[in-house]
Amino acid sequence: MVKKLNEASGKEITEAFLKQDPENLPSTEEAVEKIVVAKKIPEMRKVVFLNNRDPGVALHFHYASATHPLKIYTLYHDREHNLPVEVIENLESRAEAQYSYRKNVAGLPESYVCGYKYIFQFKSPRRAA
Repeated sequence: MVKKLNEASGKEITEAFLKQDPENLPSTEEAVEKIVVAKKIPEMRKVVFLNNRDPGVALHFHYASATHPLKIYTLYHDREHNLPVEVIENLESRAEAQYSYRKNVAGLPESYVCGYKYIFQFKSPRRAA
């Protein structure tokens, strides 16, 4: 009879993994240090993502903060996503400077920042009637 790993003791599991790749297995102390313990559940919202920089292109990024563990996200343009409010606020704050030209005191053209264009946008999903 073959014994399953989830029925085995901790020592048997460690030995089984050491047989597979003994050099790259972290020690128990290192593994415990890397565990992220969430102390609060983030507020989630269902939103439609709009990529104003590259419409139609998926956005791949990773996000981490003191209250949010490292996670990799893939957002698709004009599709519904369930995201934490913290991530939504971070993306909505991203903007590109828009430049224009004006004459300086010497009458020569110079560039200046005339405004900002927000790169990413979120909207509430439409509800079917």
